[in-house]
Amino acid sequence: MAVLYEIAGWADILLWIVFAVQVAYLLFFAWKGGMLRPWSAVRRPVRSKRRFAVFFPAYKEDRVIVETVESFLRQDYPADSYEVVVISDRMQDRTNERLSGLPVTLLRVDFENSSKARALMFAVDKLDRKRYDVAVVMDADNTVQPDFLRRLNETFETGTRAVQAHRQAKNRNTPTAVLDAVSEEINNAVFRAGHIRSGLSSALIGSGMAFDYGWFRDNIRKTCTAGEDKELEALLLKQGIYIHYLPDVPSTTRKPSAERRSATSAGVGWRRSSARWRKAFATCPGRLPAVISITPTSCSSGCCCRGRC
Repeated sequence: MAVLYEIAGWADILLWIVFAVQVAYLLFFAWKGGMLRPWSAVRRPVRSKRRFAVFFPAYKEDRVIVETVESFLRQDYPADSYEVVVISDRMQDRTNERLSGLPVTLLRVDFENSSKARALMFAVDKLDRKRYDVAVVMDADNTVQPDFLRRLNETFETGTRAVQAHRQAKNRNTPTAVLDAVSEEINNAVFRAGHIRSGLSSALIGSGMAFDYGWFRDNIRKTCTAGEDKELEALLLKQGIYIHYLPDVPSTTRKPSAERRSATSAGVGWRRSSARWRKAFATCPGRLPAVISITPTSCSSGCCCRGRC
């Protein structure tokens, strides 16, 4: 009996150490993230206007996509230096007609098994690689400030090849939306601001992301799950490419606003989300390392960025 008590005691200590390490990790990066102050990407004149391809994969997003695109077209960036590309997957004819009346490139698809990665692959295959410098990936409900592309252009001027904007909740009108917004900001503080402040690479979040266009075109083809952002993040890690984070460049997204969202449905959503990330790391094990933060490489200005360029 004494032996069993001793084994149980050591098991208890081991479990305590495991959980303590996890808690310490989160506390450390939360503390570092709280120290992060907004910064301007560059303090020097911008030499060129990069040409952006802005992708909006839209699967049955008839309710929000037109309003989102109209909002994005208000950029204070030269109209001939960016192109909005909407990948319309199973949206209504009326929605497609309204999009066709806007100055955007509309690509209609009807995949048997739809996914964001598949839509993006289809889009880059249709575009001329030489026409663009930067690929921007948005969600169908994302809205941004008029200076969004200008700020990205300033950031890429430093030699940055991958950027994550500050995704935040657009609406906070229900308890569920508030909880989702809080969760979003916790992740921003720990896995993006905290990492950057510590000299590590930011985590990606699926939208409000920008990449060197050539790199994106070549690597989006390597994704094979619904967790395409985590796959891209891992590919950036393996190739030694630093992911910059812009805490003062917001990209807002609409959170669930149903007044009555049962605990059961919330649990199902959480399980589906968890399964999505597990699948992303399990389906392509040869390409997805366990650690997704990296030490930044030097940018074109010759400095080690660490979030200060």
